[in-house]
Amino acid sequence: MWRRRRSLRRLADELAEARAEQADLRRRVTAFEMIAAAAALPDLAAPVPPALAAAARELRASEVSVRLDVAGAEVVAVVAGAGDPSQWWAAICRLAVPEAS
Repeated sequence: MWRRRRSLRRLADELAEARAEQADLRRRVTAFEMIAAAAALPDLAAPVPPALAAAARELRASEVSVRLDVAGAEVVAVVAGAGDPSQWWAAICRLAVPEAS
């Protein structure tokens, strides 16, 4: 019986730690989005979210997760390297909001 309680306590501790890590990640993403919004390029042809434009601006050795709002749904895009954010945005929208058949 005491093993079960110890296991449950360990699981509860791991759950609390995961929730704290998730909250920290959300704070970091929010900070990144605020920085990206402030540094967004104003002359993009398509209305690209600032976070996506900032992720495309530099060559990166690793992938970057970008949280986006697409037609009211939260989507996480993973991008790497430099690219055309307007093309990325168009592709993300096509994938996230498929046309009604």
